[in-house]
Amino acid sequence: MTHDRLIHPSRRSLLAWSGAGALTVAGVSAGTGTASAATHPTPGSALLVPSPRLDLNSASDNWIRHKPLRDTTILQSFGYDNANGHIYLAQVTQGGLKLAGESAAVSSVDRNRRGDLTITKWDMSGNTLGYMYLRGFGHGMSIGVEPAGSKAYLWTEADGQEVPDPVHPDDPTKTTSRGRRLARFPFVSGQVLDSGSAGLTMYAPVAGATTYTASVDPVYGRLAIRFRDTDGVMVFQVHDLDLARLGIWSQPLASVREPSLPAVPGWPLTTYGSPFLQGYAVVGQYLYMLHGNSYGSVQKINGQDTVISAPGVGNTFITSVNLTTGSLDPAPPSPFKETVNPAHTAAAYSLDYREPEGLGVLVPDPAQPGVFSIGMGFASGDAGARVATVYGKAGLVQPS
Repeated sequence: MTHDRLIHPSRRSLLAWSGAGALTVAGVSAGTGTASAATHPTPGSALLVPSPRLDLNSASDNWIRHKPLRDTTILQSFGYDNANGHIYLAQVTQGGLKLAGESAAVSSVDRNRRGDLTITKWDMSGNTLGYMYLRGFGHGMSIGVEPAGSKAYLWTEADGQEVPDPVHPDDPTKTTSRGRRLARFPFVSGQVLDSGSAGLTMYAPVAGATTYTASVDPVYGRLAIRFRDTDGVMVFQVHDLDLARLGIWSQPLASVREPSLPAVPGWPLTTYGSPFLQGYAVVGQYLYMLHGNSYGSVQKINGQDTVISAPGVGNTFITSVNLTTGSLDPAPPSPFKETVNPAHTAAAYSLDYREPEGLGVLVPDPAQPGVFSIGMGFASGDAGARVATVYGKAGLVQPS
């Protein structure tokens, strides 16, 4: 019975999971149930039973194209409110704006290094319904959306810390921000929310860890988090959403080290380089990662400046990881084939600039939460006039 219920989740797992979202948790300590640093359960957790897996080679359909966000900067991530039919998107706040409480307009450099973010609320066609600003939160690489009745709570990084910009590793003057904790708060259109605001619920799931982000599994009612552990390793964990909301982090359902694409045997390094992780999502026992760089991006490979994302081709890959083993599933073949796992995607290939940005889990029919699709975000357009596009994959492989 448990096996069948989890393979075919009920409508409750999409909607009623979030009913508890209305509970007030502002009084919960960020340290409640904090896990020990650098100690994780083995990936082979029996707590995650078989679930459907996205067919990485299923068709990529254009869901939304060339839509503006509140600000003109690059899309960083997005997530779906499947219960209410909304999309929430994160980006670094553009320069030149003067927000409430600011004595003057703030430059784009300062917005980036301080970790100021803009959240845009779309309808399912990409029309803007609202926005809010987050000051001092981080970079917005991934966000989680938790419906609660007719509104939504967002899970984001918070307590932003200035760090070197990985896009410009050789330029010490280029900096950005990454969050040292997680935060959960309701989306309130027009609000300017500061990371240090009184009443903002913040969490430190693993003692000493940094660079937090989050993503909600809307099908199974879970929260996936990613962080840099005290040993420098990037780790993904999956937690029960109800427990995470209460600040209980000592009972992860799964914990795996982040796989490296260049470590895959036969990876064509001189063609695709080391693509940046641009987003992730979890559904059931599978973690999905989106990697890639904008067209024309260059990395130094074997001492030579090499274009790793050729225009019209790109180096965008989607990867599936089995959280019960920590291994890529399906296993990459030998010799390497870019159509298996990681799977190269040409979705949105005709865009200019084309930088992959974010994964989101779409449940088209709330009455059938076990039928889901994965949306892939892409940024395009000129600097100062960026727009967002979303393509999606719907093919599912059922567990045997």
